[in-house]
Amino acid sequence: MDQLKFKISSGLKNLIGKELITDEYIAIFELVKNSFDAHATKVKVVFENIYSEDSQITIIDNGKGMNLDDIENKWLFVAYSAKKDGTEDNDLLDYRDKIQPKRVFAGAKGVGRFSCDRLGKELNLVTLKKEKNAEIESINVNWMDFEKDTLNEFIEIGINHNKLKENKYNIDHGTILEIKGLRDEWNRGKLLKLKKSLEKLINPNQDSNGFSIELIAKDEFEKDKKEKNEWNVVNGSIRNTLFEKLDLKTTHVVTQITKDGSQIVTTLYDRGKYIYKITEKNPYNLSNIDINLFYLNRIAKLNFSNLMGIRSVSYGSVFMYKNGFRIYPYGEEGEDPLNLDRRKAQGHSRHLGTRELIGRIEIQGEENNLIETTSRDGGFIKNNSYHQLVEFFYEKALKILEKYVVTIIKWGEPFDVNGEDEKRPALNPEDVRKEIIEYIKRLSNAKNKVISIEYNNDFLNLIEQSKEKSATNVISNLAKKAFETVDNPEIHKEIEKVGKKFNELLTERKEIELEREKTNEELKIKEKELELTTSQNLFLKSVSTTDTKELISLQHHINHGTVRINRNIDRLKNAIERNATKEELNRYIEVISLENNKISTIAKFVTKANFSLTASAISTDLVEFVSEYIENVYKEYKHLKINNQNLYVNVMNSSKLKNLLKFRPLEIIIIIDNLLNNSLKARASNVNIDWRLAKGNYIEMVYKDDGIGISDDLLDKVLDFGFTTTNGTGLGLYHIDQILQKMNGYLDINNKVENGVEFIVGVKNGA
Repeated sequence: MDQLKFKISSGLKNLIGKELITDEYIAIFELVKNSFDAHATKVKVVFENIYSEDSQITIIDNGKGMNLDDIENKWLFVAYSAKKDGTEDNDLLDYRDKIQPKRVFAGAKGVGRFSCDRLGKELNLVTLKKEKNAEIESINVNWMDFEKDTLNEFIEIGINHNKLKENKYNIDHGTILEIKGLRDEWNRGKLLKLKKSLEKLINPNQDSNGFSIELIAKDEFEKDKKEKNEWNVVNGSIRNTLFEKLDLKTTHVVTQITKDGSQIVTTLYDRGKYIYKITEKNPYNLSNIDINLFYLNRIAKLNFSNLMGIRSVSYGSVFMYKNGFRIYPYGEEGEDPLNLDRRKAQGHSRHLGTRELIGRIEIQGEENNLIETTSRDGGFIKNNSYHQLVEFFYEKALKILEKYVVTIIKWGEPFDVNGEDEKRPALNPEDVRKEIIEYIKRLSNAKNKVISIEYNNDFLNLIEQSKEKSATNVISNLAKKAFETVDNPEIHKEIEKVGKKFNELLTERKEIELEREKTNEELKIKEKELELTTSQNLFLKSVSTTDTKELISLQHHINHGTVRINRNIDRLKNAIERNATKEELNRYIEVISLENNKISTIAKFVTKANFSLTASAISTDLVEFVSEYIENVYKEYKHLKINNQNLYVNVMNSSKLKNLLKFRPLEIIIIIDNLLNNSLKARASNVNIDWRLAKGNYIEMVYKDDGIGISDDLLDKVLDFGFTTTNGTGLGLYHIDQILQKMNGYLDINNKVENGVEFIVGVKNGA
């Protein structure tokens, strides 16, 4: 019987290169992880000439490097991984290296090196191994050679190899990847996004043996010098951002499966107070996994934004780390692989979603059979171990947190009470001690799985109260038994006296305690009234119900707009037929465009507005209004995602301003939407919005994008009716200017910024 063999097309390169790793950020992460696996302690990611045609990415590490044998039998051996077969560290030089704790590898697929193909068309690899008499090896890969003819066999495409006498990077050992012919355009906005992502690549709790990453982009040095906000500096060492170190006073749960896999230990904390710890048997075939999960109420979100420089929703939700390195897409903004939001939609008042949760799942070792997909942005393979991991997350962490947050502390927010005009202050752990004890008792009853329970000593007084109740029951039972067994009226009378006296003492003590609690409660309410500063919830986080009366009003509002559109279309048609003046034609177009903007705006956030859309005006904080609209409406608008209109919008309030103003919400949103649409048409990737005080009792919204900008010769024309530089209608900026004039505001344009343009929207300070 003859044997046949596979033939491998050169097209395999695309399948395991740029088509497998579709994201340029993940491609860089894979190469950084390879440096970590090569025992590097330092990695430099260098961007050069990013605004010219000869742009280049260079990744430099001080790992153990490679010799020619390594290059031929490991690096050029497709899908082979020495990490996986356990031979990767057999060549460590001396005894000191061998006795170091074994580093768990971040990757073991044997295809991560093809990330170079995703980033650029050409690779020059220079490497020097950590061994005696090491030689500098260099190979040059032109990835385009593999794309010329797919009938060519993969193994027949040659790779140029040279031995070098010296290297310009002056390294004693390590590997340099020079990637040229970049496939993506890089700018300041993308570099900042890369830096923020690299900050979350390595779990700060992981012992990474001093592993550090530095980002270098010489083109951005001068801008970095002028940047006042440290979060917006491109160059420098990557800092691991661990949000727990910010000392957020919020509710969180820590759930751990022990290293031997025998037990699950769950500890609950609330606003800095330890509540309880429970140890139970582990029913899962998993081990050495930790979950840290935080609930973010409104105050915690505000504190997070102030300390981290970005909103929590922009940071991400629940991250996943394996052996210290992040697994994508878990935690990524806009991604929900754990289906938290789908579950929340089924029980909005009972469940927590990505906007209320932040945390991480940490997996150590390789014993859990949790395997990454070959496509690095695909998370884990959905095998039985993965399904157990998800169940463990839900049952032993998320539901524990939800039970406490939703049932016991009522979301940790001020709440309504029937018959009271004002809201009650948020509940603290000391306010719900009784409910906590009852919850712990219910946990204790699960004797088949619970090994031990510990709790805060502050709850002992409640346990003493429960003992008093037990004592009452004991006396009652003794009295009952005495009446049944002793036929002596005198003894019966004495027993009745003892019981009566005991009950009187208990009643007297309870009255004293109730009076004391009442006094303490009144003091707490007064204190909270002084410190409570929460903004209005102008836009709901999810779809709201709208009553019939409001819907009828909205229908009338929309019908009115469509009637005006149709009427002016007819007028426009007649005007065209009679060769009317340009000014008359423009008047009709202006009305049609503005009414269309209003209808589009209503359609976008009709189900999310927590105020009457048909109201002529509302009085609220304009700064918070704009922020909530962008976070809860604009970023959630499905039409943008369907059309791949991915615009990263960062809303800040660095001066912590408020502007309590009466304004028409539709008009403000038309301003915001038109600015954002203008940025999209100008091919912007990033928008930054901030607020500042201005002369003449004005507050300015400073809106900056990184699009194509506006040249000096066009600056005086962009506010003219119908004038456009982006192939649009030329009405967006015109409408903004018209609306602001009616509000006694103004629109200024600063085109002297690098990479884009800055719009300054000025409105009266109503505070």
